[in-house]
Amino acid sequence: MNSAKHAANKSYKIKKGRLLGIIIVLALIIATVGVLYQNCYSTKACDTQNIAVQPFEIASGASTKSIAASLKEDGLIRSERAFVHYVKKSGNDGKLRVGSYLLSPSMSVEEITDKLLNGIGETKKFTIPEGYTLKDIAESFSANDIMSEEEFWDIVENDPFEEYPFLADCPKNEHRLEGYLFPDTYIIGVNSTPRQIICAMLDRFAQVKAGLPENQSGLSDQEMLILASLVESEAKLDSERATIASVYINRLNEGMPLQCDATVLYALPERKDVVLYSDLETESPYNTYKYKGLPPTPICNPGLKSLEAACEPASTDYLYYLWSKDESVGHVFAASYSEHLKNRQKYGY
Repeated sequence: MNSAKHAANKSYKIKKGRLLGIIIVLALIIATVGVLYQNCYSTKACDTQNIAVQPFEIASGASTKSIAASLKEDGLIRSERAFVHYVKKSGNDGKLRVGSYLLSPSMSVEEITDKLLNGIGETKKFTIPEGYTLKDIAESFSANDIMSEEEFWDIVENDPFEEYPFLADCPKNEHRLEGYLFPDTYIIGVNSTPRQIICAMLDRFAQVKAGLPENQSGLSDQEMLILASLVESEAKLDSERATIASVYINRLNEGMPLQCDATVLYALPERKDVVLYSDLETESPYNTYKYKGLPPTPICNPGLKSLEAACEPASTDYLYYLWSKDESVGHVFAASYSEHLKNRQKYGY
């Protein structure tokens, strides 16, 4: 009796073990199929955190397969097969248009395909460097036959831009878009209107803003953008941007005037590279030597590094800084005025 019971138990355990083994094998097969599907047919973005755009060209006669290979080589898609499958399934094989595009690894296959279906024909390219002011952009556009200065300022001051809620509280004057025309390289159709061009820059700002780290500055988003513009105008090295941001945050918290030279230069009617003592008496709300707090608007259009620094300022007790006159050193910081005076003497001021 016991022997029969033991044999039955043994048989049950063997069957149970086999069943468990089958379940494990099936789970592995399902997982493998899932991984293969992700690698071969996923249309998700290649890298959702990488919002940097890069130029991409479709030459005349390029097939969907060759376009997919180029996209994969440039790190813009996960899988050539997934791209080709999606384009064919959506009925767009052979419809991708010749031209120049700006694409990002953060874009899905659907978004990339949509861009490539709506080519803009003959194109031209322009670049706006970090730290350019609206005045700089207007002059650059005019010099490169993008649009006239008159067209630029008319749109800046008068277009409602209702589709951009982040502009709702901006002053309706010549400073309105300062800080919001994101510095980058743009590819536009030769027949693009001035408004379409400016909207492309606002769209890029919106995209970059959405990918920024959480705003930990203690400031509103508008104030954070103003801070980023100060950092852009003052910093020489990427490594010091967050520290410079911390100086201004500390001064704001202490109720001290920011005393930012770049704000004084922005207020002057004529361009200068160096602030003179006489300039510190300039009557302007942008003169942070005369008036406490942040200036009314950004003073330039900051790049990504300055925006990130303004969102996440370093944690310091610094209240002063000066330029060391050495590119390898950058700015030198001090927590007290006496320490700052020592730095001035040390670095020949």
